[in-house]
Amino acid sequence: MHSLRRAVSPVGAQWMVLGVTLLWTSITFYGLVRHEPLTPWASVIGIAVFAGLFLAPRHLLIADAALLASLLAARFLFENTKPAFTGALVVLIAVMSLMFWVARSRARIGTQGIGGDTILVDLRDRLARMGELPALPAGWKAESAVASAYGDSFSGDFVVASMDPQSEKLEVALVDVSGKGTRAGTRSLLLSGGFGGLLSAVPAEEFLTAANSFLTRQGWHEGFATAVHVAVDLRTGEYSVGSAGHPPALHLRNCNGGWETVSTGGPPLGIVADFPYRRVSGVLDRGDALMLYTDGVIEAKETDLDDGIDRLLGEAERGRTCGFEGLAKNACATARAGMSDDRAAVVIWRE
Repeated sequence: MHSLRRAVSPVGAQWMVLGVTLLWTSITFYGLVRHEPLTPWASVIGIAVFAGLFLAPRHLLIADAALLASLLAARFLFENTKPAFTGALVVLIAVMSLMFWVARSRARIGTQGIGGDTILVDLRDRLARMGELPALPAGWKAESAVASAYGDSFSGDFVVASMDPQSEKLEVALVDVSGKGTRAGTRSLLLSGGFGGLLSAVPAEEFLTAANSFLTRQGWHEGFATAVHVAVDLRTGEYSVGSAGHPPALHLRNCNGGWETVSTGGPPLGIVADFPYRRVSGVLDRGDALMLYTDGVIEAKETDLDDGIDRLLGEAERGRTCGFEGLAKNACATARAGMSDDRAAVVIWRE
């Protein structure tokens, strides 16, 4: 099917697929009339599914009309009403309705056939690749984890990262887009591309302001996002953190074995135009770690955010004694929200 579409124009391919569908319908009609015991009434269901997968809505209407007419004509050639026909007719109408809805959904985004699914898979994989953290120099490690609500293919939480090999400066932004599931995931894809470009285009202290302007220009109804951005100088361990309506970052100080919250406040992105976001500075010494996370990791119904942070600190404490590897993934897996919300976490530590 893919080689066929490369050889002809999309319109020509549609008419060719329609011709194949009508030929298949004719053969099935002949089988129902002349060899009814060998051709089950339910054989028309496969034709409806095939047509729904590969035909645009207007071509699909022609195929469905021909298929339905053939089934009714074949039935009227028999004298006795058969339960098999009634069952096949009901299922056929249901399948036609479902496949027409699928075809219309694909037509809205300009795709035909199974190519629409391929595009969605490619977009999902591209979003996942954007969240991969770069390789760090010796003495530093980092990991990230993203889990979508109910195992959906797309998540409203995403990570973008950039590192300048010359200055050895690492920048990471963890963003939580409003909503969840596919709708939030499509917004995440757009924002991740924009925010990823901003990481290397603007100074760290201007990142949240630029990201806020980018999101404000989108003009989304009830479209906002929380974000936390960290810039780390891997030569000295100095870092700065900026937050936009996001839960506070956590800093483990190896010298006293305690975790501290790092927050600057500020409204979510996309709400207040030209807001001057503040930043807080600190130093990651050897054995220290910095943890970023989204609200899905700490929030739960009828619980306080502080309680959620305390619970996360308990999980993070195990990382201090057993190592930080796997901490981000474990934080998402044991989140208080469970599978009901998107979850993401990033851990950066100095050995």
